[in-house]
Amino acid sequence: MSVLLTGSIAYDTVLSHEGTFARQFVETNLANLNTTFLARGMRRDFGGCAANIAVSMKRLGGDPVLWGAVGTDGDAYLERFRSMGIRTDGIAKLEDAYTAQCFILTDANGCQLGAFHPGATERTPEVPWPVIDGEKVRPTVAILSPGGRATTLHAAKACTERGVPYIFDVGQELPLFSGRELTEILMGSIGIAYSEYESQLFEAATGLSPAAIAAKGKFVLRTLGKKGAELLEAGTATPQFIETVPVKAVSAVGAGDAMRGGLLAGLSMGLSLLESARLGAVASAHKVAAATAQDYQLDLETARRDYASVWGEAPF
Repeated sequence: MSVLLTGSIAYDTVLSHEGTFARQFVETNLANLNTTFLARGMRRDFGGCAANIAVSMKRLGGDPVLWGAVGTDGDAYLERFRSMGIRTDGIAKLEDAYTAQCFILTDANGCQLGAFHPGATERTPEVPWPVIDGEKVRPTVAILSPGGRATTLHAAKACTERGVPYIFDVGQELPLFSGRELTEILMGSIGIAYSEYESQLFEAATGLSPAAIAAKGKFVLRTLGKKGAELLEAGTATPQFIETVPVKAVSAVGAGDAMRGGLLAGLSMGLSLLESARLGAVASAHKVAAATAQDYQLDLETARRDYASVWGEAPF
């Protein structure tokens, strides 16, 4: 059961600030912001929301199909996907663009500031619908992860036209859309995945709280950082809490993507939405225990053990 993933395929530069953003911003005039955060820690890695989700899903036995583009510097990424068994049929290489680049600054509290150059990713509308072995892909579900305004709007339309149910993963690109656009993409979806902070921004832009979204027949997966996550199934009023799997935290970068990969892997196995979200929590924990968005160890047997340690016998 293949799953279509749209969104960014990017190189990540992650910088670490030893202090807190809050302290420095409090002491700064935000209307005339001009400040520098000292970052002694730095690393450059493979990242991007869609790519991170694909890696998590693949490690749990899923079949992710990426639909997007890399730039002239994208050969290393394409080779990485192939070495992991992730198909690249739906990825175009554009010679007149760079692969998307994300610069992430984190502080001692795990808060993040980011700058994102979409590069080739935002030109996904130029890339034909994926074709594998001569046939157009017919995914059972899709996820629209952050990849630029045009990419998300195009992907939502393409999925709707083909009858492919999709999950709206709005992410940090929420400010790129009007309230009307956010509502339209949501209403075409089967559900939404966002962070606690993003849920507040979404509600401010659309007037739709998590409970109101669920009342409209969509599921809501709201991540709460180290506190865990909440799942509201379509038509329900009471959220189900999803505990975290205990780990020694190293970096939160990419944790939400790993959770979405686990969620999609679970759905493709035929697990319930709650069971799939719990599998996502397992994937997220393994990511948090590693320094980078993709370089963590995970397989289905390990996931089964960790799932059982929190929720009892695993259903997969």
